[in-house]
Amino acid sequence: MTRSIRTAIATLIVLLVALAPTVVDASQRISGTRDGAARRVVVQRVRMVNFAFRPKSLTISKGTKVRWVVREGTHSTTSNTGLWDSGVLSQGEAFGRVFRKAGTFKYHCSVHPSVMRGVITVT
Repeated sequence: MTRSIRTAIATLIVLLVALAPTVVDASQRISGTRDGAARRVVVQRVRMVNFAFRPKSLTISKGTKVRWVVREGTHSTTSNTGLWDSGVLSQGEAFGRVFRKAGTFKYHCSVHPSVMRGVITVT
């Protein structure tokens, strides 16, 4: 291999590394704040599968986003006190909410309220 080809390949590798997107853990996201500074938002996932929320209970810190994902059927995530309502979601759809205040937040599926219940505890 000639020196010019090796130099071209090395330059290409450096450019690819420099331009590659930053890999962020799947449970975290970067978002902007009002002052333009970046902050890390933790995202916790709750799956809706087999007529259940998995996990059924979740303890998180203030500022964490919970993302409910429908894995089968049609379901919702609906706060027992009216704080949020995703509406009916179909397989593959998702709904997210950031919890900014500490407390215990009970919720249910409006399609299957007698069997699908969950709780988010925010510390």
